[in-house]
Amino acid sequence: IFILLFSTRFYSETESLLQIRGLTNGLPYGWMGIIGALQFGVWFYLGIEGTALAAEECRSTSRSLPIGAIVGTITLLVGATTTWLVCSGLVEAGVLGSSVYPLFDAARAVGNPIVINALFTGTILSCMASANGCITDSSRAWYAMSRDTLIPEIFGVLHPKYKTPYRAILFLLPIAIAFGYTGMLDQVVTFSILSALLVYIMSAIMMVKFRRMYPMGTIQREYVSPFHPVPSIILMVIAVMAIVGMYFGYWINILGGLAFYFLASLWFKKRREHYIDFNSFIGNADAWPRAEGY
Repeated sequence: IFILLFSTRFYSETESLLQIRGLTNGLPYGWMGIIGALQFGVWFYLGIEGTALAAEECRSTSRSLPIGAIVGTITLLVGATTTWLVCSGLVEAGVLGSSVYPLFDAARAVGNPIVINALFTGTILSCMASANGCITDSSRAWYAMSRDTLIPEIFGVLHPKYKTPYRAILFLLPIAIAFGYTGMLDQVVTFSILSALLVYIMSAIMMVKFRRMYPMGTIQREYVSPFHPVPSIILMVIAVMAIVGMYFGYWINILGGLAFYFLASLWFKKRREHYIDFNSFIGNADAWPRAEGY
């Protein structure tokens, strides 16, 4: 990204190749363009979310988790801002809006073979980085679900030496690589974003529902969310807006994702539910009073 940035000579008013004002004219798609781009903010956030999943493998989780989150956030902010600046200044808005590899398209606009080859290499490495992050996150998620008996126990086995969920990693590795190298990264990424948005919406609903099930004073709380339920409402509004923006360009992905989760839910209800050991993850259930309305 920085090779591309400095190749544009952005620091020189007379020699700069960036033409942001001429190519974008402010907001070429208006506020609907901003809503349509919300989903990619979710993709960035998923990368930070992954630090919590992978932190258990670090030598010192309490030290590594905040460092990983802060460094990851800085990396994303700098990388995303630089990408926006360079791509908007080198690629026309209509082309940029439908581009799957905006940085590589920007490099081709520069016309320098060294820059083009560097960005081609960077694109390949970024595919590997995304696949690696997805494998790390998902394998830990599968390990947690397996430990809670929500999916088969075979995925909950840790490596005796490295303490990693190696069976889940080996299972998910070819899937992540296969999706990563289809060449349709935007399509693949959209499924992950849709999954996250569905989780966020359900989380917002459950935050409100949980407070009604267990009003203040009925159970011991380790943390009390301030301004409840305002954060949940804000989360719900943003998540719904992101799905609306996703609909404009990826409505087929939305239908495909919903169909997949519907079929997965049927499998869970029909085949998996009776294997669940509720005592394994509820803990001391006797200490919880009966929820109001149940």
